Amino acid sequence: MSRVRILISVFLALGLAAVLVNGTKAQTSGTSREPFVLELPGVSLNRYTLPTVRLAGIDLPSLKIRVLSPFAEKIKYGDILVTLNGDGINRECSKTRDTEGKVVTCRRRGENSLGYNILPGKNVLELKASDDDLREYYASYVLILGDQSAAERGPMQSVAAERFSGRKFGIIVGVSDYKYNDAGLSSLDFADDDAQAIADFLRSKEGGGFLPADLKLLIDRDATLISLRAALADTARRAGPNDLVFIFIAGHGAPDPYATGNLYFLFHDTKVADMQRTAFPMAELKRYLDTQLSARRVFVLIDTCHSAGVNQKTRSLITNRQLSLAGDENNITNFFSKKYLFREEGRAVLTSSDVDEVSRESTKWGNHGVFTWAMLQGLRGKADYNRDNLITAGELFQFTRTTVQAETNFQQNPIALPGSAANLTLAVVRK
Repeated sequence: MSRVRILISVFLALGLAAVLVNGTKAQTSGTSREPFVLELPGVSLNRYTLPTVRLAGIDLPSLKIRVLSPFAEKIKYGDILVTLNGDGINRECSKTRDTEGKVVTCRRRGENSLGYNILPGKNVLELKASDDDLREYYASYVLILGDQSAAERGPMQSVAAERFSGRKFGIIVGVSDYKYNDAGLSSLDFADDDAQAIADFLRSKEGGGFLPADLKLLIDRDATLISLRAALADTARRAGPNDLVFIFIAGHGAPDPYATGNLYFLFHDTKVADMQRTAFPMAELKRYLDTQLSARRVFVLIDTCHSAGVNQKTRSLITNRQLSLAGDENNITNFFSKKYLFREEGRAVLTSSDVDEVSRESTKWGNHGVFTWAMLQGLRGKADYNRDNLITAGELFQFTRTTVQAETNFQQNPIALPGSAANLTLAVVRK
């Protein structure tokens, strides 16, 4: 089965609709971005209503966003928000109107400090609006500029391993078995195996010898929303500033089909029709790390599966092998973790794939996802690049990313954000 990664920014507001293309009506083959239409003046004459835009060049001088009538009649210019890679860019956007509705045109940053910056490779454009009736609209685009090599990261610099004498705490979650299979939510194959393998390694001498009382393993029926919150609260209460906290989550990650700006981790007892009360908000993980956890060393691994999207026709979860199907929205929730979640010193995060990609699992990787399989290979010694018999977070990031890229022919590219925690020792290599 395929997996797709998590964490947050996502899917748009609704429906399949006809749009005007070069003055004539054309039915889109996928999801409409109603009421939004994206144009790229100076680059293309196309109108973009599908979630991924691939361009050969790396320059994007302007972005034109249309808010179509009749929606535009109830949406004020001040209630249209445009963000690029998480940064609001409205200050440099001009506002006009034509026969089709309202038009917002944004410019690339020039000599002044206003405008937007665009990057080679992948960029995330988000459009939000609310009307006079307080109805909210949302659309997101992944803009890919240049060829694949333009977005590749170079190798990480080797750093000396840090040794510390603090206590080690772990919260390991893997959900393959989902109790409520409504709205197309299906069980997974290997998320539970991934979690069990990670826990087994952490208990070993090479993995740090985590004590049983300090390692919370939540698999399938034990992985409920209540049990997760209890594990988080207990760890926050017991872990001090000089301790290490290791968090691993494997399972479904998805937006609420009825409030698509709200993103969740799905647990054994989650009901898709009531995510607000039965799933774990991704924003809650941020609040937990920011306000409750005093440990300065935090290592988080996210391998959420099958959050490929919500079918805009049926409003049900998509759990197939393919990321993008007719009528479906791509998952770009991992942008949330990349931009917002792990920015403090001492924290490190590795997520299973980049924006707009599928995360894969298969029996050929030992009944694991390729991400977890590669990570375990690295922890067991293959990531020891400097041959000091210690595996640091930085070495693990580099090994896991390059191994997953090789195994998937660059179709899956884990996101590595080690920050200042690159020197954190995660494993000892057996001599």
